[in-house]
Amino acid sequence: MFKARLEFADEAAFELLVEEGETLAQAALRQDAPLRSDCLSGECGACLARCAQGDSLTGARAPIVSTEEAAEGLVATCCTRLRGDATLQLEYPLAPRPSEPAKLRATLERLEPLCTSVTRLVLRLEDGCEFAFQPGQYIRLRPPGLRAARAYSIASTPADMPFVTLLIRHVEGGEVTRWMTERAEPGDRLVVQAPLGGFAVDTRAARQVFLAGGTGLAPILAMIAAQEGDTSPKLLCFGCAAPEHLFLHDHLRELESRVPGLEVRIALIEGANGPIRPGHALALLASEDLSPDTAFHLCGPPAMIEAARTALRGAGIPPEKIRAERFLASA
Repeated sequence: MFKARLEFADEAAFELLVEEGETLAQAALRQDAPLRSDCLSGECGACLARCAQGDSLTGARAPIVSTEEAAEGLVATCCTRLRGDATLQLEYPLAPRPSEPAKLRATLERLEPLCTSVTRLVLRLEDGCEFAFQPGQYIRLRPPGLRAARAYSIASTPADMPFVTLLIRHVEGGEVTRWMTERAEPGDRLVVQAPLGGFAVDTRAARQVFLAGGTGLAPILAMIAAQEGDTSPKLLCFGCAAPEHLFLHDHLRELESRVPGLEVRIALIEGANGPIRPGHALALLASEDLSPDTAFHLCGPPAMIEAARTALRGAGIPPEKIRAERFLASA
């Protein structure tokens, strides 16, 4: 039997007992420990942790973890076993502890096209007053008549409960896209599984920088809005492909005026003009933004995440200061 010390972002800790041959995620599920997981196959990133004692770990590298990240101590706990005692650092706080992931019933309150490629859904959760999540987490949504569920980050805050807001990108031929554009109506009953994921804001950093591409803006909105009373400096760099794909522009400017210390920069790959700059979200960063005491939060298409991580590491940003939500477009 080995011991794994789980250290959370709020300095809380939990000791996990791990049997030989058992993955860390399996041990956590067996003991009802506060270690988050989802797919249990190393593909979703919900169970990532950082371990400085690499010689205490064994197991195959998860698909979601790059070779460079593995060398820096990042592991998917669903693919990781112990061969000695270890300490693992988690990017999310223990408190307030989210609800255990569960299937919940929800009603579609409203849906609103935000641009040609994104629709905003607002759901009302039954028994929502008993549901708790942390900004950055996601849900799995199964609309009526669909067998498959799709994962979407929550764009609203816990203060908005029992309402949950999602930003859903249209995918050509996608089942959820077809439901949204052809059949969805307020009052539709849906099933969701939530809360899921370990993406979380680093509130300990001297400055927070957020890089969002497309609907990767969703968890970033929740993270920023939940900190309205915090005056520490924050920078949001948001990028879209073209003017017809830009959404929530006015909302971001309103958020900038409401949240002390927040600066918003917006970029378009094509058709930029005025205060909107040309290029990707990453191009909005200046050299003075690349400080090692800054925490960087990335969410968007995989290519954007990889490019941003490579650039930040090349600029000398420590790996523990770079957090990323990894997602593929849900159909």
